[in-house]
Amino acid sequence: MTFRGFPPAGMALLARLPTMDVGEFAAVRGDWQASLLDPARDLVDDLGACLTEQVSPGLVGDPKVNGSIAPINADLRFNPHGPRYKDHLLLRWWEGTPKKTAPTLFLRLDPGQIGFAAGVSFTSASCWRAAVGDNRAGDELRRLIDDVKQAVADVKQAVADVDIAGADLKRVPKPFPSDHPNADLLRHKAMFQLRWAEPLPAEVSTSDLTEFCAMRLVGLAGLHRWLVSELT
Repeated sequence: MTFRGFPPAGMALLARLPTMDVGEFAAVRGDWQASLLDPARDLVDDLGACLTEQVSPGLVGDPKVNGSIAPINADLRFNPHGPRYKDHLLLRWWEGTPKKTAPTLFLRLDPGQIGFAAGVSFTSASCWRAAVGDNRAGDELRRLIDDVKQAVADVKQAVADVDIAGADLKRVPKPFPSDHPNADLLRHKAMFQLRWAEPLPAEVSTSDLTEFCAMRLVGLAGLHRWLVSELT
């Protein structure tokens, strides 16, 4: 085990990043790497070892930027006048290829909260609709979602209800009826993600963050396995 936590100075720096220009970030790049990037690499490795053992041996973690660690630079194509740098770290472990559309477990670390998610993107919705529209598979997915919601509610730490992202269509697509039991899930066009956030725990600055995160992400094991078995 190599992860020792994110130092308080690193979390303070993370909160300041969106206010910085290129020159200001260059001046603190060494601090960013030592207090945020290097610990993130260690967390990818240590947490990944837990996930491959307890969720699926097929999960992949790559402790580098554009691997399991999202770039800290913001994508300015859609907001050219917005902040140049993000105020969060986003880590992922995926199963299957290509990574872009593989079932994935996510961890997001903000200055004030920590988020967890399981999800998948798809280039074609036909496979998703076939699985969700099937009585057996669709019922199993609904049960798994409800189990996660109940588990999060029992912990009573979430800052908001469990959210399901990706229902972009206004209507249930044909040939499914509008009153289909999984009508809300059938409206997903390109992705599905179940996610929630909790207040930032005291463990963030210690090695105990690995266990804290593992407990949450392992709770998504059934949902992740469903995504792998039904969509890949």
